[in-house]
Amino acid sequence: MANQVLSLPVRRLGKYLIASADMYYSEEAQRDVCVYDDPEQGFRIWGETPNGGAATSINLCQIFLEYGLFCQTLQDADRSYREMRSFGESLGSKLAGYIKDLPGLQDTPDPGACALEIILEAIHAHLTIEHMGPEMRFIVAGCPLLDASKHTGLTEIELAQFGFNVMCQRLIQLIDPQELLYIPPADRSGQIFTLIQPLHLALEN
Repeated sequence: MANQVLSLPVRRLGKYLIASADMYYSEEAQRDVCVYDDPEQGFRIWGETPNGGAATSINLCQIFLEYGLFCQTLQDADRSYREMRSFGESLGSKLAGYIKDLPGLQDTPDPGACALEIILEAIHAHLTIEHMGPEMRFIVAGCPLLDASKHTGLTEIELAQFGFNVMCQRLIQLIDPQELLYIPPADRSGQIFTLIQPLHLALEN
């Protein structure tokens, strides 16, 4: 679905703080979040340091892992999850504003499903889509966040998964309010996003 829409210019959605405890990024205190519907590479979401350009670019999974490290510096589990929830909701709202403006999105029969597919493709999820009666199942093999954690050494996987799912929940709520996205209860090796049209969107593991 992502390749059925035309592109918009690059947009900077905002900034987030980088934890000083993360020495890998100790030279910078903030990172911008950018989005672009690339006609050739598909929908892209990435972070980069101010004036750092492509050399400092990280993908969406790494953004959540990096922000999870910042949340952990609060040294309180409830505060950490509240901070991550706020970040996920804010990012989901800003992404919804961008995706809503994509030419052709509102002409699709199911903009919520299209938006979810765009996000999953943006994290390069190994995705299979199955239609089962009124249900549309987005089956993700493995966990891109876990893979990114192993690759980068950024270990706040539970906070990152929580934030990612909050972001998706907020995105779907704003794109198509009739659909609901349920946050998965725990980390699993694979995820299944199930869209039940038109009344109910559930996420299962």
